[in-house]
Amino acid sequence: MISIRSKLSLWLSALIIIATVIGLILFESMLRQAFHDSIINRLEEDLEHIILASHINAGEIIIDQNELSSFYKPAYSGRYFQFNSESQVIRSRSLWDVQLDIELLEQNQTRVWQAKGPKNNDMQLLSIGLGSTSGQKVATLTVAQDLSIGRRVFSEVFGTKLAINIAMLLAMIGGIFIIIRQSFKPVKSIQDSLAKLRQGEINSLEINQIPVEIKPLAETYNELLDYTANQIERSRNNLGNLSHGLKTPLAVMQQQVEVLGLSNPESAEAMQQQLDQIRNMIERKLAAARITGDMLPAAQMVIPRDFEALTNTLDKVHHHKQIDCSVNIIANINRLPIHREDGMELFGNLLDNAYKWAQSNIIVDIDVIASNSKTSEVNSGQTLTLTIEDDGPGVNDDQLNQLTNRGKRLDEAVVGHGLGLSIVKEIIEQYGYNLTFDRSERLGGLRVTIAFNNPKVMTSV
Repeated sequence: MISIRSKLSLWLSALIIIATVIGLILFESMLRQAFHDSIINRLEEDLEHIILASHINAGEIIIDQNELSSFYKPAYSGRYFQFNSESQVIRSRSLWDVQLDIELLEQNQTRVWQAKGPKNNDMQLLSIGLGSTSGQKVATLTVAQDLSIGRRVFSEVFGTKLAINIAMLLAMIGGIFIIIRQSFKPVKSIQDSLAKLRQGEINSLEINQIPVEIKPLAETYNELLDYTANQIERSRNNLGNLSHGLKTPLAVMQQQVEVLGLSNPESAEAMQQQLDQIRNMIERKLAAARITGDMLPAAQMVIPRDFEALTNTLDKVHHHKQIDCSVNIIANINRLPIHREDGMELFGNLLDNAYKWAQSNIIVDIDVIASNSKTSEVNSGQTLTLTIEDDGPGVNDDQLNQLTNRGKRLDEAVVGHGLGLSIVKEIIEQYGYNLTFDRSERLGGLRVTIAFNNPKVMTSV
């Protein structure tokens, strides 16, 4: 979807372009009309001057050449006149050997029109019907002006105006993009702050530099973050208090089991196993509560940073084995759509299980697989998948479904309580993602696949 900044820039640019085009059309029309009016006014003045310099006497048209303007003397000067009567035609010297095709008019009748003149140039003509003093003789006086010179001036004026308007238009469009870009800088700053917030680098938005239009939104967002952080803090405290509160009854029960072991060892052993499970669960929840206290509610798991932290830790835990763990981020992704606390526990358990069983190689692949959907939205029709494969012995097909059973261990010789994969299943179910186990075709061991169904994939820009 087009951004607000781009939409504003395009709309404002379109409005300015439309306004400029309309202005040019109106200016051209007004300039053309002014040019036509000035030509007509000049021809009317020429008519008056020629009428004063001529008279019709005894059926003959007489013109005093000394009273005529010098414009009519050079050949093809661009200004012409011609007298027409039924028996006589008098032309200005500027017409040279060209005779205008004139329609005779009645006395005081006028006509305005355009026609071709000398050198095949367009001319503006004005004619008027004149009568003699006796009223018996009628002649038609026509004055004309070549339009080529005026049109050239018109083109120069309009061309200059057009060039100026185009330059101003480009300057205004450039100014619009610069102003809007500067105006949206605070929004870009908020985007950067939100990215840092997701990665856990900051715990709230800085509102001092935020424009007043969106400041209430940022303040509300900060209030929501504070409220969520307080809720998490209260949950952490309650969980810690509950876990600590259970330690004393467990210690008492442990003493009772030890006493029971003297008289009934089988019952004592069964109770001891249950107590160990409860104690392990309490320790795990206490560890999760401690982690939650340092987590931000909006922090997501960052890759590859968090995976590198997990593999570095597991390399130290399993230092007696030489494990090559490679993380391949095939798609351009920098975050996973899961809270960092849950992600560290989820992938920590999966990687720890892979380290326990692997001989020498573990491969982690993170990729986005497009579905057959024809929609053009960014995140729709996509499935983010994460696979963890090892080169261990793998699991038989009939035992794959038992992997996530709480406390289920397929090999008692491997150290552990059998709770890791059940924790993985609980987290996956909370987020509504898909978890599958099968055999790795590349390495031959176990392959774990997590499908993040239609997630909001965080891609790098």
